[in-house]
Amino acid sequence: MYGATTRVEAANPIADEMTPIVRNAWYVACFSGELATGALFARKIAGLRVVLFRDSQNRPVALLDQCPHRSYPLSKSKLDGDDIICGYHGLRFGKDGRCLDVPMQDRVPRSLCVRRFATVEESPLIWIWTGDPALAETTPTPGRDWFLDRGGWAKAEAYLHVRASYVHLHENLLDLSHLTFLHSRTFGTPDYARAPTETEVTDDSIIVRRAVLPTRLPPIYAVPLNMEGKDAARIVTSSYVAPGLSISAVVLQDLTLPPNERQDHHIRTAQLLTPEDQTSLHYHYIVARDFAMERTEMDGFILNNITAAFHEDVDALEAITQGRLDSDRSFLVEHSVRTDQAGVAVKRLLKRLALREADGNTVASSSARNA
Repeated sequence: MYGATTRVEAANPIADEMTPIVRNAWYVACFSGELATGALFARKIAGLRVVLFRDSQNRPVALLDQCPHRSYPLSKSKLDGDDIICGYHGLRFGKDGRCLDVPMQDRVPRSLCVRRFATVEESPLIWIWTGDPALAETTPTPGRDWFLDRGGWAKAEAYLHVRASYVHLHENLLDLSHLTFLHSRTFGTPDYARAPTETEVTDDSIIVRRAVLPTRLPPIYAVPLNMEGKDAARIVTSSYVAPGLSISAVVLQDLTLPPNERQDHHIRTAQLLTPEDQTSLHYHYIVARDFAMERTEMDGFILNNITAAFHEDVDALEAITQGRLDSDRSFLVEHSVRTDQAGVAVKRLLKRLALREADGNTVASSSARNA
């Protein structure tokens, strides 16, 4: 049963790589462009193997990637219109997951079906819900007002597979003091770690604001803005929005200009975290800017620089995860410092959500047994 937890796990107040995945949340299954018409697309999401395809109306469909007859992967089978024909024994399943035909017999058992998952397409993203289906109907996808296609921004998207927990990446995205050290060769600057921060924590969101000024911008920002060697302001807001989404918003200003002539330049990065399992994740990200719009060569320049920095995060988080997995857990003691407030808060929040799901599943199971 998903969400199951142990007494030892429940006693730990913060989430880590051993904490059950939060399933009652929208996660990005893939980019819209990855799901081609007439093709099957396989991906492991929240510990479940899923097969996705587009139906005859071009809408995304997601089913458990396992034939209920002998567990053959449906992603290795044949798509026939809106149906999947299992490549092992030829059972046919409709897009709603119901079995429509068993070639070896006339009657199709009503229990012979494949679980279907709710999906929503908001270009350039396809979202999936692997938890309680009833909650999917009443829970909007996160950040939808920002992701929908609209003018005024130049956008680029990319994907990384990460062998680390989504819990640790959420923490990483909220504590950017590491930019000075881990990202010294990409978009970190020596003064970043000591810049003042403000942290706002609510029941379901966490926001960290940091103002670095005056500063010298790294090339990723200075080159497209022609601000190399100039005093600048770099104001960053990092926001946890949902288990599947964190947003980084940066405001850049040229401080060499008179105050009444300074212009805000914005760059935003949507960090889309989809747990593959407890110790690996799919990392989709979308980078949008409202400056140097006419310089199309900056699309690749900025995305490549951000990707180089994200690879530094990946290397660090994979090393952390592997080290923790290889250690005797009785020796795993971590001490926090002042700038860890937001990171600890997000780990507490994810743990609270995971335990709430576990409690809900326990109640549901008890009710079913007593019915």
